[in-house]
Amino acid sequence: MTDADYFGLFGLERRWRIDRDAVERRYLELSQQHHPDNAVGQSAGVQRAAMERSSQINAGYRVLRDPVQRAEYLVKLGGVDLDSSDPRTGAPHPTQAFLIEMIELRERLSEGQVEGLREEVEARADAALDAAIAALDGGEVRVAAEHLVARRYFQRFMDEVDA
Repeated sequence: MTDADYFGLFGLERRWRIDRDAVERRYLELSQQHHPDNAVGQSAGVQRAAMERSSQINAGYRVLRDPVQRAEYLVKLGGVDLDSSDPRTGAPHPTQAFLIEMIELRERLSEGQVEGLREEVEARADAALDAAIAALDGGEVRVAAEHLVARRYFQRFMDEVDA
């Protein structure tokens, strides 16, 4: 089974702002309709297809209900794969200035200057997501991708702070 468009699967428009209650209702409908138990007693091919469809529905639900995953998925549908290093279609490279900022944050962390550091970086991660959403709303997929890459850097940093 090919990778389906989760928005289409759930009957939604391709946009970041969605009705989460509608996603929940549709997920329950699809899960019940395509549950693998409905294929018991049928051919192995039908059972396998039911399992794959159920897996696809679950994956779609996970992506659509999570604000960050939904934004990243929209960017991917727009032609930019944040998990790829392909120079044309992969994740945009952060600017040198941004990378220097990240180095400075890491230096503050290594020097024990942790007071308020996580909150500062969390606010920047939230702002990066907000900027990505605004870019997606404006049809600027590459700009959204740049903000989401920055958000990933901030998230990794927060994970380090928490560790």
